[in-house]
Amino acid sequence: AMTLDGWTATREKHARWVTGEQSRRRVHRLRDRFDAILVGVGTILADDPSLTTRMARGRGRDPIRVIVDTRLRTPPDARVVTQESEAHTLLAVGEATDPERVRFIEAKGARVVRCPVRAGKIDLEALLGILGSMDVTSVLVEGGASVLGSMIRHRLVDKFYLFMSPKLLGGDDGIPMAAGPGPGKMDGALRLRDVRYRRYGEDILVTAYPDYGTDAGDAVGSG
Repeated sequence: AMTLDGWTATREKHARWVTGEQSRRRVHRLRDRFDAILVGVGTILADDPSLTTRMARGRGRDPIRVIVDTRLRTPPDARVVTQESEAHTLLAVGEATDPERVRFIEAKGARVVRCPVRAGKIDLEALLGILGSMDVTSVLVEGGASVLGSMIRHRLVDKFYLFMSPKLLGGDDGIPMAAGPGPGKMDGALRLRDVRYRRYGEDILVTAYPDYGTDAGDAVGSG
């Protein structure tokens, strides 16, 4: 979810709410369809989200909650760890993470998987492979900017759902949709195909597929 000028939160990291109620209901319907939902630990530290599916009349299935957390910074009292849910929370940590910290948060109910690290961050391509080996076949990546930037740069996204709200922050100090180095020239921008638009209240949902061509992406780290 973002403003028309591309920000997902203000300079104070305030993001409630960028979009309206109808868009948020659509997001919960999306969560119900996916095996897992993935966010970076920065989202956990900033918002303490539940990452559950909340639909009318108690319907909806919670996806597995996957937290990209290289140094295991997720607080043991975070909602993703302590809440009651039929789906578990999986923390993707670096291979060198302190075993004592791992045991402590596992005792709180979370599951921990150690992942390869590149450039000091979780190798997201390797993580997706690990999830696939666990029969997780669909992952909804909700953020934050570092994770989304890495997913986009290294061609790990199959489909985009972009909710755009008729709001402008009008500055240059908010939180962008994606963080990290972008292309130097517009020719390097990722092109999207099969673009569709749909209104949800005052918001617009843009769905599209990335046009990667035939080149393969590189391994990527984040979190």
